[in-house]
Amino acid sequence: MKKQLSIISLTLVAIWILVLPAEAESPTAYVRGILDKTMAVQNDASLDAKARSRAIHQIIAQSFDFPMMARDTLGATYGQISAGQRQQFTNTFDYLFQDSYSRLVLNFLKRENIQYGQERQEGGKARVDTSIVRTNDTIPVTYLMQSTSRGWLVYDVVVDGVSILENYRNEFGRVIRSNSFGFLLNRMEEQRRATE
Repeated sequence: MKKQLSIISLTLVAIWILVLPAEAESPTAYVRGILDKTMAVQNDASLDAKARSRAIHQIIAQSFDFPMMARDTLGATYGQISAGQRQQFTNTFDYLFQDSYSRLVLNFLKRENIQYGQERQEGGKARVDTSIVRTNDTIPVTYLMQSTSRGWLVYDVVVDGVSILENYRNEFGRVIRSNSFGFLLNRMEEQRRATE
């Protein structure tokens, strides 16, 4: 009986460890994992350009909180559109962001030295400061994350003081004010079709 209880206890501990969310790792370790995977793909000589792009897309898809990002980029407009429009916008935003960010990573991040700076956590959110160090240049890059049921997910990247999410929010807001949400969504769908 004692042996059975020990086996059951060990089994429960093993299951508990397997189902621990990714959040159990620190935000810095999470960002380091993303960047290490990205650099490994970039420096894998066996991959052609298409395979490299697909692998980077997959890393981005697993690492970012697209529903939250889509909601945030629309601001008040998000609450004024239908559930169907929200879903369509989120799916389109997800695709276009992955495409754009993948190209940025593929063109920009090669064999750079990455230094990890300060990490801050508060209220289920985290901020990890890093720097991309090149021979004659240092570029500060900050990753903003939030805790989700899937663990830590990135919702913004601030490159040299410029927030990617804020850029989208400003651009989308400008288009909606001068035209309409429908116009914005149609334009995004056209961009998506052009890149597929």
